[in-house]
Amino acid sequence: MKRDEIITVKSTLGKKSKKPQKTKKQTYDFSMNDKDLSGLKSAMVILPIVIIAIIVVVLIVGINEYNSMFGNVDKESSVQSGQNEKTEEDESKLLLLVSPENPLPSDYKMNLVSYGEYEFDKSIIPALKEMTEAASKDGISLKIVGGYVSPEVQHELYIDEVSKLMADEGYVEARAMDEAEKIIPMENRSEYQSGLAVKFGSSNDTDFAQSDEYRWLYNNSIKYGFILRYPQDKESETGFKFDSTQFRYVGKENATRMRSLNLTLDEYLIYLDSRA
Repeated sequence: MKRDEIITVKSTLGKKSKKPQKTKKQTYDFSMNDKDLSGLKSAMVILPIVIIAIIVVVLIVGINEYNSMFGNVDKESSVQSGQNEKTEEDESKLLLLVSPENPLPSDYKMNLVSYGEYEFDKSIIPALKEMTEAASKDGISLKIVGGYVSPEVQHELYIDEVSKLMADEGYVEARAMDEAEKIIPMENRSEYQSGLAVKFGSSNDTDFAQSDEYRWLYNNSIKYGFILRYPQDKESETGFKFDSTQFRYVGKENATRMRSLNLTLDEYLIYLDSRA
């Protein structure tokens, strides 16, 4: 290649190999305008409120869930406790012993309602009604001749019995009073004042102990929760003479057990204490 050509080529190559011009560096503007700043400030105010609201909702839901789970348990426990207390109270009332040695408690409460011509504690009415209806189906008409007796009337009955014993038996007053207690106790010492005792009488004027009514009651009364309160040959245990007319409500289970064990209410309570 000729010298002139060489120089021309070099010149051309020199032009092509020139370094490119540096491009202007691009810059970004991260500054915020007033509108953006206002939005950010609003977000910063609202966000804590939203977080607090979420926390409150979670707490409310949690409390409600806790109450639904454990509140019902507490309520059921309370109801169960109330039922147990009620059962114990009813059982204590059924086995209440009233006698000259065991006066009616001063805080004793009863709910008197009428059945026929007499009043009884409301708790015995269903059983008494069931028993009289069952007897009727068997051709036996049970005649109720006595129920609840007020303290005032009981006192009068006791005084009348004392006077009768003094007149008929010639007893001095002190002995008449002792003997009267075995027949008609003083006020607040008679089971008739508990509202749980029922006195039956014969439809005719025969001795009740020899009547069909008495035989039916003796054989069937325990099925309805009633017992003969003062049986024959148990005077030393009850402190009262045999009385075929007086029956006492103690509940079906107690009545059945007392019959099977041949125990009076007085003996039955001792028996229960010995097993406690």
